[in-house]
Amino acid sequence: MKRALLLAKRGEGKVSPNPCVGACVVRDGNIIAEGYHHFFGGPHAEVEALKSLSKSDLKDATLYVTLEPCNHYGKTPPCTELILEKGVKKVVVGVMDKNPLVSGKGVKRLRENGVTVVTGVMEKELTQFYKPFFKYALEKKPFVTLKVAQTLDGKNSVEGVRYLVSQKTLNYVHHLRYCSDAIMVGVNTINIDNPKLNIRFSKKKKKLTKVVLDYFGKIRRDANILKQEEPVLIYTKEGDFSGIKNCKFLEVVKVTGSDGMLDLDEVFTDLGKRGIANLLVEGGGTLSYSMLEGKVVDRLILLITPFIAGGSSNLAFSGKEFGNLHETIFFEHFSLKRIDRDLVLTKDFI
Repeated sequence: MKRALLLAKRGEGKVSPNPCVGACVVRDGNIIAEGYHHFFGGPHAEVEALKSLSKSDLKDATLYVTLEPCNHYGKTPPCTELILEKGVKKVVVGVMDKNPLVSGKGVKRLRENGVTVVTGVMEKELTQFYKPFFKYALEKKPFVTLKVAQTLDGKNSVEGVRYLVSQKTLNYVHHLRYCSDAIMVGVNTINIDNPKLNIRFSKKKKKLTKVVLDYFGKIRRDANILKQEEPVLIYTKEGDFSGIKNCKFLEVVKVTGSDGMLDLDEVFTDLGKRGIANLLVEGGGTLSYSMLEGKVVDRLILLITPFIAGGSSNLAFSGKEFGNLHETIFFEHFSLKRIDRDLVLTKDFI
């Protein structure tokens, strides 16, 4: 199952909104075939693992798969039917699928046809791995990851410094971008930093949808994101973007809001309808604070770099001051790791 999970991760960034799945076929203690879901709409992991094997090859063999096999027709036929057709007699499932289309139906179908099915192998680790997919499958809204970089004293930028974090940490950030379907920022980030929001510090490349929250339509007309051949979604309430004529990849979406703040639930619902299952937010201080306060963040990744910048501006989280310690946003459980000189604090809220 560990090998199957490693295989599943090869599909990150390529199969969404489908889940990343890996599979191994084992006979006499040896892996005789393996596969994973390569791209959206392509063959599932079970198909890749079983396609070259005959019934005689599969005698006394066991299929290990990270996620419950599907039992419905989507872009591909049900994996359960191939498993039965190939004569596999034992299947080991890492975690049951929470997608209502599958949820127990795959295992039931196999067991009803005489297949021995074992479930819950590496269940804790795989449940964590599938959190983004499970949220999208159940709510049809993206899993929201908020990434924030800051100095030790909480500043998200320093005059004259382009990147706060080290090159290795930048590589990690751009891997996060690759694993995401879209990247979201507030309009102030565009107007101040004029970022490209693409994938540069990674060997893997793909087009990444850019999402901008622009209540009043203030985006600079020379923004770098408008010059790339990659999709741009601008969510607005009052903005007029008729002056932007040269960006054929731009779509403007009207949503409700008040006091300069857009209704994020409407934004996420629309993104979900577009198949955006993994959303990475690289917000400025105001957006980062408001999203945490509004409890719309599923995962916070806080990059802490060992510098003290001083001053009272450029806060990584900028919003109303809490009256006392009991009102603050408190992280009771989180993980911590180090990349080069930087610390990476990860907190899951679901």
